[in-house]
Amino acid sequence: MSNNLVNLLVKIFTWGLMGVSVIVALIFFFRISGAEPSQEANIAESFILWAVILLGIAVVISLAFPLIFFAMNPKNATKALLGLAAVGLVFIVGYFMADTTPIVTAVSDTNLDFSDPSVLRFADTGIIATYILFGVAVLALLFTGVRSLTKL
Repeated sequence: MSNNLVNLLVKIFTWGLMGVSVIVALIFFFRISGAEPSQEANIAESFILWAVILLGIAVVISLAFPLIFFAMNPKNATKALLGLAAVGLVFIVGYFMADTTPIVTAVSDTNLDFSDPSVLRFADTGIIATYILFGVAVLALLFTGVRSLTKL
């Protein structure tokens, strides 16, 4: 297929999704504006279902395009795999740095997530990995800024 045809199909697909999303959102807002509090969950169900459908489409597309890219450009795929391995390494470092000490709060007796080691390790892994990735992003910004100043 030519690039123009692919671009046209993608544009039609995205505008179609946008149109359906606007219609679903308008229906949701019109229905929920006069609803009783007991009916709000039932009304929100269709909106949540549409969000799950959009998430599924995004996941399928996010997995399909890299696989197509790998098949079309096997030499460039190694760079992408190295980047993916680096992100995996960041999460492994975050996992081993995570602390599983129970958190004592006023609600820790009623919410067992504050003392569950697997929940604490999972949450800490995400937080630490976010900190590491944020630090790398800031360092990359500083590096490119300094490098552009020295090229003048």
